[in-house]
Amino acid sequence: MSIVLRGPGTGGCHAGAGEVMSEFRAGLMAPMVIRRRGWLLAGGALLARAARAEEDSPPESRSAAEDPAPEAPALEQAPPSPPPAESAGRLNIQLFGDSLAQGLFLSTNPVMRRREAPRLLNGTRHATGLTRADEHDWVAVVRESLQRTPPQLVFVWIGANDFRSFVDRANRRRWQFGSSNFHEAYRGAVQAISQAASEARAPLGWLGLPNMRDRAFADSARQLNDMIREGTEAAGGTYISTWEATSDADGRFRASIPGHDRLERRLRADDGVHFSDLGYRMMARLAFEKMAEARPPLATALNPAREALDASVA
Repeated sequence: MSIVLRGPGTGGCHAGAGEVMSEFRAGLMAPMVIRRRGWLLAGGALLARAARAEEDSPPESRSAAEDPAPEAPALEQAPPSPPPAESAGRLNIQLFGDSLAQGLFLSTNPVMRRREAPRLLNGTRHATGLTRADEHDWVAVVRESLQRTPPQLVFVWIGANDFRSFVDRANRRRWQFGSSNFHEAYRGAVQAISQAASEARAPLGWLGLPNMRDRAFADSARQLNDMIREGTEAAGGTYISTWEATSDADGRFRASIPGHDRLERRLRADDGVHFSDLGYRMMARLAFEKMAEARPPLATALNPAREALDASVA
């Protein structure tokens, strides 16, 4: 069916067409709206009956996926496991210090890693010292490290850069090397580090400075060793002298040592301060031996390290 509308004017034509088309659409759509409303009512009735049947059905007839998952029981937190070194029967040895300690770590650690020897932990930093806490505060660094991860043993070797004025940050003063104020300040820094190890319940061994080729350096090293010994022992630590092992029978600087084949083996570096690989391993062996003597309960745990070092310097 088609309807053509004509009128005298365009506006009137559009208005008349709108009225007629509205009536036409109303007459055409009314049956469809009634039918859709019937479908919706029928569908709603079906859904209602299905819901009532679901409620009346026994629980076991429902799908397991439709049931909410049972709440998992709370897991009890396991107690923290002991540190790896303790559980494996190994000893954690923390090493602090300047380039002397750094050289000892680099030369000794590869030897110790080949066996079930104590684990050597590197806490060294070259070009540092106790006199310049404004550049690197060793007291604070050691205290924080030992509180965070307490080892079973601590070694310190430092002082090669400390033949200079001591910077007292608290009082904003500088104490000249060799003065009584320097002595007290340096001794106090050593004692504070040793005390930090004591509070962490970790035995401490502090290696003294070795003999040095330059006479002025050697004299200064002797003075520092006195302060180191005093500060270490005041806090219950063990002072380990390296002077005799680095001096000849007349107390002079020793650059090399004779081997089993009577050939001289280099002990010290060219600068007359540091060591060769052999020299560092000998100093490590000396440190372990002295610590085992001072702390007999550690002797058994240190034996593998001593044996490894004995084989490396033979």
